[in-house]
Amino acid sequence: MKKVQVGINGFGRFGLHLLKYWLDRAKKSNFIISYINDDFLTINNALKIIINDKSVVFNKYKVGMSKNYLSILEPDGDRYTIEYSNRNKKDATWKGKPEIVLECSGKCTVAKDSREHLSGNTRLVVISATSWDSEKTLIYGFNQNEYKKNMKVISYGSCTVNAYIPLANYLNKRYGVIESDVNVIHNIQKYKLNDFNTLNRKFCTLEKSALNLLNFLDENNFLVNYTVIPYSGVSMLDFRFKLKSKVNKEEFIEDLSETFINGGLKGLYDFSEFDVGPEVYNCSTYSAVLIKENVKVLKNNIYMQGYFDNENSVNRYYDLVNHICSKKN
Repeated sequence: MKKVQVGINGFGRFGLHLLKYWLDRAKKSNFIISYINDDFLTINNALKIIINDKSVVFNKYKVGMSKNYLSILEPDGDRYTIEYSNRNKKDATWKGKPEIVLECSGKCTVAKDSREHLSGNTRLVVISATSWDSEKTLIYGFNQNEYKKNMKVISYGSCTVNAYIPLANYLNKRYGVIESDVNVIHNIQKYKLNDFNTLNRKFCTLEKSALNLLNFLDENNFLVNYTVIPYSGVSMLDFRFKLKSKVNKEEFIEDLSETFINGGLKGLYDFSEFDVGPEVYNCSTYSAVLIKENVKVLKNNIYMQGYFDNENSVNRYYDLVNHICSKKN
């Protein structure tokens, strides 16, 4: 099967994680990253970040550059060559060449701005953030099969949206959800730490996205508390679901464990037996990892605590793009 050629616009934290996540799966992937553009980072800067970043480790790959190309050598000798451009997205040297542009800059969440990528061979833009006016928000593990080949600009949601939506949807189908709320303690990027020294309550895209995506939730039965803290590690989130009837805790955990391993949520979530803190989940492949010992049942309410590496939420973005590319062939 011929792999779909894609280009990344924006090589910040998300783009960096995405490149590494794709490289680790490149041989099985339905797409190949052939192009990168960043309007701020030169190719020299990008190479330094790839080689020196402490949290996204490329040490199994040999990475170099030649003129405007990054060269990445696999341990088995396979080589990937990526054309690199350091321009405004409208003037990227490779504009119009890839079939799909992965809009990862965080600057183009409005569909009109992302449509500037559409020219030549480029037929689709996938935004790595919430876009309120994209044609569709597709969440892998929830509604990825609603992708249509005539779509031009779609959104993958956000790290919190991907951590909540598939789980909530499963619980509603399995038990019936009457109401729900989520408490999120979210990090900030390391380079912003010097500018923030206190807690900050903010709007969370999940507040609106969940209501748009899940028909059993509305403004009267769903609430999100979202707090950003001056810390750059793995983030945490707590769920509460009021179900139509009380469940047995052990049976509930067994049911979720089964669907995490063999069911519809396979690969999306995981359970850890005990709470050992957030840092062991750095670069986790899961949308969220829940803690078994912290699951509580109070009347009809289920309380669950967990962690999610929001920086590495590229896992579900990758899955979505890979799924779309399987449909384009």
